[in-house]
Amino acid sequence: MLLKRLSGKNYFIASMILLGITIVLVITVFALTAFIPDALGQAPQEYTITSVCEFEPWHFRVENLSVNFPDGGIIATVQETNYDRSVMLLGKGTLRSNNTEYDQDSALGIFMTVEHELFDQIRGDNIFLPIEDRDRLEMVSAVFHEQVGKPTIWEGKIPISFHTPEGLSYFYFIAPDGEPILPPEAEYSQLNVLGSAAVYTLFVLIMLLVITLFTLDHRYSSYWVHLARTHPGYLGLGLVPLLSAVYAASTIMPELNDWPKYYAFFGYAAGILLLLLLFRGRSIDYLDFGLRRDRVKHGYPLAIIAAALVIMATRGLPGGIDLGGTETITQLPLLFLLIGLPREMIWRGYIQTYLSRLTGPNWGLLIMIALAAVSSLAFILATEPWMLDYPYTYLEIAVLTPGMAAILGYIYLRTENILACALLHSLVIFLPGITLY
Repeated sequence: MLLKRLSGKNYFIASMILLGITIVLVITVFALTAFIPDALGQAPQEYTITSVCEFEPWHFRVENLSVNFPDGGIIATVQETNYDRSVMLLGKGTLRSNNTEYDQDSALGIFMTVEHELFDQIRGDNIFLPIEDRDRLEMVSAVFHEQVGKPTIWEGKIPISFHTPEGLSYFYFIAPDGEPILPPEAEYSQLNVLGSAAVYTLFVLIMLLVITLFTLDHRYSSYWVHLARTHPGYLGLGLVPLLSAVYAASTIMPELNDWPKYYAFFGYAAGILLLLLLFRGRSIDYLDFGLRRDRVKHGYPLAIIAAALVIMATRGLPGGIDLGGTETITQLPLLFLLIGLPREMIWRGYIQTYLSRLTGPNWGLLIMIALAAVSSLAFILATEPWMLDYPYTYLEIAVLTPGMAAILGYIYLRTENILACALLHSLVIFLPGITLY
């Protein structure tokens, strides 16, 4: 409304105002990332064993970490960049951090990511000899496959990780059975975390402005105007938290049981079937899931543009695309049919639509965004509760997940086509897997 008053209903003036605001926000993002270079996340590091060596008796101390292997042990390098490396140190010894001590009966070793210069300092004159014994190599491989490496956030959409290339940036101890002892110790600054939150919040605002620019002539259809004048039943209100819980459980169960992620479809389908049965029994009304014939042609270019912007905003400009084989190409239709579409039918097609009827489109969108954040928190609590000790996890809960929900919900309001939302949802999951950096 304010924009229309400022522009006098002139679309050119309105677009110039929006464009100007967008440019200011983009400049602000560049300024923040220049001031806080580590504010942007990166693609998660890939770990693989590149060398396994035996080391001599070794003792070193770095800040609050003290490591002592009096009889030597094994070092396995599992990742190396231009500025740091990740290694596993395994052996009988004593490990101490923050007044917590582990001996050979309570810890097998340590996983740590350390800057090259610091690693050379703590190594000193210690000699590393390659190991060729098959049994010892198999033991190292078995322990390696239990490790989590550096924490990755937003794994369900665009997995990203935050790297601090200075000093000993990250470590955790390894239990005798090879399992990580979590939570880890991570080096980070509050400024970097707040900077990341600010940058990604600005990205969300920029994308909402871009969507507005592309849909400046938007008018709610007569169908939505009619819906706004009909008060929904109270049974439908009870279904909102129920469906949110069904969605969360459907997403959590495959993760807890190591099932393929597509198994979540059965939970989503159960929620959709419940809605259809209630609609058929006339317990709820106006159930169309956003699949109306008069709106089915709208919003697909906007969804593709939004997907590209989300990927670039989250990880930066890609270096290329690797489509792989036939299996990779078939993933997008499967993601669309089994993940993207049923999720959008529940979240936008029912939950947001119902809340919009009850409270209006703006409040309906905001409440739906809050429910998405709660669902993200529930997923982390159920699958990886230790991640709540990692500060960037709250970036996912408070910014990334709500931001994505805001973008999807806003596109739904502007297009009234759930298929466009499902396409965006599917592309955001699919594209990171084929994008090279």
